[in-house]
Amino acid sequence: MTARDVSPALRKVSALRALCRQLPHSPTPAEEERLRRFETLVASPGAAAEADVDALAVGWRRWWLAGRSDLLLAMANGLPAALVERDLRLAGYLQAARMREAAEGPDTPKTCARGVK
Repeated sequence: MTARDVSPALRKVSALRALCRQLPHSPTPAEEERLRRFETLVASPGAAAEADVDALAVGWRRWWLAGRSDLLLAMANGLPAALVERDLRLAGYLQAARMREAAEGPDTPKTCARGVK
């Protein structure tokens, strides 16, 4: 198989990926359950345990896509530090939020990006 053979397929895959990224995200039933757990953790982040890591990752992903680094950073301050450090997803969202806040500044208005609330 040559590059000439692969190019049309890659263009189609790329176009499909671009189309899918424009569609709104509909959470799965499992994700909805994790989001419900996340909402309880927002009120008391210090109660988060190892079993809550997936719920935190789903909630932080939603906040990240919505451009709400401020909420993510505030919640991270109340979480057990070791919990975030042990999970690459959480550590990645936290680092990205810190970088976004440093680049934009704390007084930048927070808006809803990509239709995520």
